[in-house]
Amino acid sequence: MSYTFDISDETIWGPANSAARIFLGTVKTLSEEYRVPSGFGDDLMGMVEIDPLEFADFVQRVLAERAQSLHLYKSMMLDGIVPILIAMADRGKLGVCARTPEESVYLEEVRARKLPMLAASDY
Repeated sequence: MSYTFDISDETIWGPANSAARIFLGTVKTLSEEYRVPSGFGDDLMGMVEIDPLEFADFVQRVLAERAQSLHLYKSMMLDGIVPILIAMADRGKLGVCARTPEESVYLEEVRARKLPMLAASDY
């Protein structure tokens, strides 16, 4: 069993249930912490619809927080989720881009990893 994260009719990620629940919990916490909507709709039996405009803004905000962070533990925690958010945004063609030199360096590092975002149809 796996979740699906969709933008319109396109599945941009299909992680295992446990990974999806951890991810969604982290997204919810970041959304509350930074007071910006994540763009993630309700979990409907493992299917989550994403609002592309809200999600793009959310990713930009979390990216900015990570790029500015000088706190070791905060950076480490954000490093666990920001690459996934960026890969999802890239797969959804949402145009996440660097707004500062620090963001540019971080984005280049993350995109160089070429994190696979398998959707259910890719298995």
